[in-house]
Formats: sequence, structure tokens, C-alpha cells
Amino acid sequence: MTGKTAAPRWTCDKCGVSVRRIDGEPVERPPSWTESDAGTFCLGCSRAMAADAAVDAAPRSCSTEERSRIRRKALIRFEIGRDPAAPDRTIAQACRTSTAAVAAVRRAKG
Repeated sequence: MTGKTAAPRWTCDKCGVSVRRIDGEPVERPPSWTESDAGTFCLGCSRAMAADAAVDAAPRSCSTEERSRIRRKALIRFEIGRDPAAPDRTIAQACRTSTAAVAAVRRAKG
């Protein structure tokens, strides 16, 4: 173990999905999960919360199309922050978008 906390089971505080070893031995938190003061969250819920936070911060006057763009950019920023070395193609697949969209967010973040 690398000094991280180990537990017999990890459960997402938002969706309730859990992971454990079949033999019941303690295991470190999955590397794709996040842990904060708000709780422990699986990758899917972490992505959703990042996108929801961006949309919630958007002006109420935003159109549905604008909210969709805001959500997509938030997902891309989340994935870039999670693994800055990941290729654009990998992030695009995770976010179900184009590599051009990922490259644009990287340039803007620059």
C-alpha cells in the first residue's frame, strides 16, 4: 500500500455503487474515485457533479444549447484536471466529444 487509506469496501456517497475485493481484504480507494469533505464519489458521479456545478453557475438566461456547451466544457476540464497527460483522443472518448473540442479547451486553459 502507498500510504492511502484502505477499507474493506468503498461506496459512492452519491449513487451507492461499491467496490471491494472478493476475498474481503482491505483495498485502497480506486484511483479514479475522488474523496473530499463532501464525501467519496465514483468517477461517474464526480464527472456529473463537475458538469452540474458549471451549469448551476451559468446565468439563468442561457439557452439550452449554451448550457449544453457549458456542461461539455466542464466535463473536458474535469478530465484534463484528472489526468493532464492524457491524450486528447482519450479525453474526447471519455466525454463523448471530438478531439478538436478537447484541444480547444486545452488551448483556452493554457
